[in-house]
Order: sequence, then C-alpha cells, then structure tokens
Amino acid sequence: MLDGLLDPANEAVWRQFDERYRPILFACARRLGLSREDAADAAQDALVRFLTAFRAGSYDRTRGRLSSWLAGIARHAMLDVQHRRSSRREARGLSAIDGLTDDEAMAAAEAAWNAECEREILCQALRRLRAETRTEARTLQAFEMLALQGLTPAVVAETLGVTLHDVYQAKHRCLALLRALVVEIRDAYETM
Repeated sequence: MLDGLLDPANEAVWRQFDERYRPILFACARRLGLSREDAADAAQDALVRFLTAFRAGSYDRTRGRLSSWLAGIARHAMLDVQHRRSSRREARGLSAIDGLTDDEAMAAAEAAWNAECEREILCQALRRLRAETRTEARTLQAFEMLALQGLTPAVVAETLGVTLHDVYQAKHRCLALLRALVVEIRDAYETM
C-alpha cells in the first residue's frame, strides 16, 4: 500500500487508504467536539496533509509506524480546525478541547485517536465475523444479544429457545473468532 500511495495514478490504493482512515479521523474529531462539518473538514485536511508530506518523502519508517505519523498529522489538523472554529463567536464553548493548553489538547486528541482506532478495528472485526465466518445465524444472534445488547444469558436463552449452555458456547465461539479477527486487522494497521 505504501508504494502505491507514491503513485498519483493509483486510485485504488488511495481509496483503500481513505476507507481505512477517514472514518477514524472523522470519529476522532467528533469525539473532540467538532461539528459534523468541521470534523469532515479536519479529516479531509489531515488526509491531504498526509498525502502531500508522504509523497514529498517526509515519512521515515525508522521513526515509527505510518499510522502513528498520520495520528500526529490528524491531531494538528483537528487543532487547526478547532482554533479557526473557536475564533468564530457562535462556535465558542462547544468543543471538548476548548480552554485546554496545546499540550492538553494534543493529549486529548491522541486519546481520542487511540479510542477511535480501537472502535473501528472492532467494528471491522464484527462485520467480518458476520460476513466471512461460517458461524450459524443463531450463534451470531445469541452472541450479539449477549455481548452487544447486554442481555442476560437467561434472557437470550429464553428468547432464542436454546439452553444456557448453548448461549455460553455461542459467546465462547464468537469471542474466539472475534479476537482472531481483531488481531489480524490490528496487524494490518500496525504494519503500515
């Protein structure tokens, strides 16, 4: 993927990179209190800054992962959007980073980035669990009712007409698959 990003004509790689990171950038900016419009602007700005710097040769693999470098670019883009937004009278006081020092705002942005990366990895793993594994629909349903909806094992068993043992087996099977998918997806992010 990295070599493909250097080629301006390689739209497929850019699209793959964009699909991987834009949702994280957007959600991170929203978590920091930016409006949908400002969050979209910050995400776009971060991606453009990243691509420009990457193609200029600014990324050094020996200094860390590409996703960490992108996170730093994103923090600066979000803070820039926040500073522009906070200078407008009507927008003051709406952000989680208003009133923070630059160091505090950077730390808040980093925490938001890390949380959104983990959330996105989990969402991708759940989508793949549903779409790519041979897990039976009832097993997935039991797992989702238990793990995602927060229902008790007894309620899940009664609702689905299965035993408590079946519910716990569904949880165990799905968690094992989900953990493996999370590791695989996280490795894909970390190898960049």
